[in-house]
Amino acid sequence: MNLRERAKVFKALGHPARLAMVDRLAKGECCVCELLEPTEYSRLSWPTISQHLLVLRSAGVVDHEKRGKKIFYRLVMPCVAEISLCVSHREAHPPRARR
Repeated sequence: MNLRERAKVFKALGHPARLAMVDRLAKGECCVCELLEPTEYSRLSWPTISQHLLVLRSAGVVDHEKRGKKIFYRLVMPCVAEISLCVSHREAHPPRARR
C-alpha cells in the first residue's frame, strides 16, 4: 500500500462517528441497523451513516454484503481497531515531560 492509500485510511478514521463504527465492527460483523444502536452518535440519520460507511469502504477499512433486505458490514482491516485502542490507552498514560 502506497503512502496515498495509507493516508486515505487515516483520513477515513478522522471522524468520531467512523471510529465508533470501527469499534463496533471490531466486535464482529453487524447489520447497518445495529450500527444505529444507542451510542453518542446514534442521533445520526440513515443517509449520514451511509456516507460514513462509504468513506470507510472506499478506504478499504470495511466491506459489506447484502443478505435479503439487510446489509451487513465487517471490518477487513482489523489493525485500525488496534490503532484506535492504542490511542485510547495513550490517553490513560500521557507522555512524560522532557527534562
